[in-house]
Amino acid sequence: MTALLARRMPLNMTPVEPINLIWLAFTLSVTASMMPLFVSDLTGSLANVVAVVGSAGCGWLWLLSRSLFCKDNAIEPWTLYALAAIITVEGSSNLVGSYTNNGPMAEPYRVLANAEAFICAGAIAMVFAEVFSGYGKALSKHEQRFRQIFALSFGFMISATLLWVMNASDNSLGGQVREPILISTALFCILGTRYCIAFRKHNPLSPPSKPISATRFAGDDILAGRITEMLEADKAFATPDLKVADLAAALGEQDYKVTQCITGALGYRNFNHMINSYRINSAKDALDDPDKQTLPILSIAYDCGFNSIGPFNRAFKQQVGMTPRDYRARTH
Repeated sequence: MTALLARRMPLNMTPVEPINLIWLAFTLSVTASMMPLFVSDLTGSLANVVAVVGSAGCGWLWLLSRSLFCKDNAIEPWTLYALAAIITVEGSSNLVGSYTNNGPMAEPYRVLANAEAFICAGAIAMVFAEVFSGYGKALSKHEQRFRQIFALSFGFMISATLLWVMNASDNSLGGQVREPILISTALFCILGTRYCIAFRKHNPLSPPSKPISATRFAGDDILAGRITEMLEADKAFATPDLKVADLAAALGEQDYKVTQCITGALGYRNFNHMINSYRINSAKDALDDPDKQTLPILSIAYDCGFNSIGPFNRAFKQQVGMTPRDYRARTH
């Protein structure tokens, strides 16, 4: 879907990343939910629009946290269906609640309000689940600290809003500070999530690696091992314009057998996917090497087997999530 939209854009426009669209929707939802604090006489169609747009803030935050902490396929069809269900239930609850005055809609509103509370609690739990998904020693200390701060900040805001000031009596301390607490936490959420997106841009999660050690080979183990040795030890991937026929000839095997081994035992989508994976990993090592910080990125691209900077930049960003220049600059 994103690729289709990108092709329809004018050539001078840059496609908006999904995480930024999610953040905009989250910001709009939070802003709409705060409007009744500033405009007390919302009526008619405007009140209905605000009621619907201001719903599902917790759902948008869940989807945003999934985009921040899920390594791949963060936005899947089921996540969009779940978000649509959250918007439907919470939006309906807000709309029915605005017309309920102990009349015939009181009972439907009670059911919707209970469903809204249940769904909101589930979305909050899912936010924490996304934050700690894959948490462990495999993550860098920097990434662990980022997740810890996110979880603590989110937990504090939930405690301050849902557990303390929401539904507090007007005479209590929580009731007296309700509006400033709600406004300040809303601003903190909007600005804090924007910072989180900036952090993730400069510290991307590595895509799931495809281990190619002999322990996971299936089928033709011997051929898989020979391909791996040629790519790792002989660095055949650095040969420009390398084709599957060239690799098969060097191995003394038929083309189709090599292709079947690549997509089967080695687990890659195709030959180009495998070669680019090796090339990009080699480029990452070079960009991280302190002794090569002054080496032009174009030279690194050539050394890894690319013929020009354009395909190198595209392949690098597709696999790593940022350009080679941003990747090198992230530690400086």
